[in-house]
Amino acid sequence: MGLGSFLKRLIARLTRSPVPQPQGLIRVLLDPTAEFGDRDDAALDLGAYAQPEAEAALLRVACDPSSDLQLVDTCGEALGEIWCRKGKLNLEAIQQLPDAARLTATAVIESQRPEWVAQLKK
Repeated sequence: MGLGSFLKRLIARLTRSPVPQPQGLIRVLLDPTAEFGDRDDAALDLGAYAQPEAEAALLRVACDPSSDLQLVDTCGEALGEIWCRKGKLNLEAIQQLPDAARLTATAVIESQRPEWVAQLKK
């Protein structure tokens, strides 16, 4: 992407009417026609939110067999961040995740909440 294209995108983002977060990020993440980088950034940014709809959107994309493997991995990272910050491990969701997302979520959890490792091994 050239500098001109980057600047046009930046200006477009700054002049848009603001969309409440995380709804705007969820919209980008769930849009299969959005640029991959935007979707990946949205997934990572959603890790900063604790709303159930953010977690649900990340799970939806992570568990979609048509999702790009890197995006699945990023969703797993964001989910791990959410669970660690909330202080509540979602074992049911972890079991549903495909390997790429589960491994990444587990790595985040092991680094931030080592006391949860035993629960992950069940």
